[in-house]
Amino acid sequence: MKFKRILCSALAAALAVSSYSISAFADDEKQMSVTVRIEGISKNLYYDTVEVPYTGDNLTVQNALMYVDEKNDDITISGIESGWITAVNDDMQATFGGWDGWLYTVNGVSPTDTVNNYNLSEGDSVVLYYGDPYGVGMQYPEVDASKISEGILTFTSQDTTYDADYNPSISTNPVTDATVEWGTDNGTVSYTTDENGSINIEDKYLTEGKHSLSISKLSENGIPLVLRLAPDYEINVSAKSDESSAESSEVSQESSTESSTTESSQPEVSTESSAEPTSTVSTTSQNGKAPSTGDSSAMTIVALTTAMAFAVILMTRKRNNEK
Repeated sequence: MKFKRILCSALAAALAVSSYSISAFADDEKQMSVTVRIEGISKNLYYDTVEVPYTGDNLTVQNALMYVDEKNDDITISGIESGWITAVNDDMQATFGGWDGWLYTVNGVSPTDTVNNYNLSEGDSVVLYYGDPYGVGMQYPEVDASKISEGILTFTSQDTTYDADYNPSISTNPVTDATVEWGTDNGTVSYTTDENGSINIEDKYLTEGKHSLSISKLSENGIPLVLRLAPDYEINVSAKSDESSAESSEVSQESSTESSTTESSQPEVSTESSAEPTSTVSTTSQNGKAPSTGDSSAMTIVALTTAMAFAVILMTRKRNNEK
């Protein structure tokens, strides 16, 4: 009977230790809200704000992308565990035989760090996109709606070029020959940007309310030449407003573009945007996986194994004493 009491005490102690381990690890788990957008070769593949669980001090871009991959059956990010992204679904790097592949931005800027080394903050916006900025080139459209009273939208890009010594310089250039889709009550109307990067929307389509806006441009063989706007990018045309203001529809990226006031009977506009002017950077390798609470299960197993081993030792001693 004494042995049974000792064995029961040992098992009770093991359960207490395992319960403490689980609660301790649960307390250490945190969540961070980030927006993730994935732009493939021909279309948007993913766009959502997610609560990513993590432990420790930091959550990286790699962790966030791994979480999206894990939680979405229709998204497969190949190579993310090693840090070198080779494909998202069927959009594989070097599809066009050049330097084309997957790049990323955070809050509209391409970090110098790789995906495994860039630590995110609450509310950050991550865009993973396909392009060839070092080959055919790529632009990152910004929308100027200051002349919307005249039906004019203008698209420009902050483009980075390098001299013979690889010194960068940034210049503002129009986004020309791009296809722009403007939302209407009956669908969309299509325009092509001119040499100034502008389109002119007819009065009949400048109705009061929110209008979707998208822009795209492909090379002859199909490589994206501009980074698309977010799927929920809208321009809100208001008959009561005197000025235009731009605000991001993606979490954590805000732009405030105050436009000039015009004397016109036409409705003015405020924009909700997620345009992201960026430089470019590629991902490199890393070991690691999105943090989870799986470690608490491991601690529980260790505790139970220790208790069982202790029980076996007691049983062996009892049998030896009986002999």
